[in-house]
Amino acid sequence: MTLDMDHLSGWIGKTEVMHETLSPELVGRFNATLGSDFSAATGDPAPLLIHLCLAQPALPADQLGPDGHPRRGGFLPPVPLPRRMWAGGEMVFSAPLLIGAQVTRTSVIEDITQKQGSTGGLCFVTVRHEISSDGATAISERQDIVYRDPPAQQAGSHSDPQTDQQTGQSAT
Repeated sequence: MTLDMDHLSGWIGKTEVMHETLSPELVGRFNATLGSDFSAATGDPAPLLIHLCLAQPALPADQLGPDGHPRRGGFLPPVPLPRRMWAGGEMVFSAPLLIGAQVTRTSVIEDITQKQGSTGGLCFVTVRHEISSDGATAISERQDIVYRDPPAQQAGSHSDPQTDQQTGQSAT
């Protein structure tokens, strides 16, 4: 598939800023999910990686794409390739986030590139996230997202039967 890179490059530099208080309740749910026993007391350092749960958009279902993320074309570019995968990244932790603090996530689209892989077209989107509190950056993260062509059907293969989205049962 040929991508309109002139159109997609218009997203380079696009910025999204979100805020959230790092509440003891969020830390408690994070701990319960991971089976951790970090303190959830206000003023204590929060567990590492909790920033992945902070300041995320909360959208109604009709504004989500088929993968559960916000529809493309808002903050993320409208790449028409159907499969989205995490291709890589980097996290630098400069200071702890403190429980009870107001946290700001500033995200910027840094780059969009098209490549051809052995299984088809690829589009890489690089997103930089700066997580700050009290005016200082605590975490700097780079996410490399790849969008891919659909998998090729192999000769003699067939698709899975359709399933009911509510129950997961076969519709046939």
